Amino acid sequence: MSLLSTTDDAEQVAKYWMQRKYGSKLGKVKFVEVIGEGGVWTVKAKVMLSTGLLSFRPHLIQLKIDSGSTDVTGYAETEIDSKAD
Repeated sequence: MSLLSTTDDAEQVAKYWMQRKYGSKLGKVKFVEVIGEGGVWTVKAKVMLSTGLLSFRPHLIQLKIDSGSTDVTGYAETEIDSKAD
């Protein structure tokens, strides 16, 4: 039985995981892609992470979430060059 059945469920798990990992360094989160396939959700989010006092930099975070257990089984983080936006 799948614990995650909708994109909203997957986004909630991803946001909770990011809040635990980054804490107060986590700023605005915008989900850009959420796909469920074969019992695994792939969630991509553009987030603002604090890099210092009043300084935030955009990052792309990709998570793989098992839909049966809600465990994050994969994680990747890439800083986005703000000049390319």
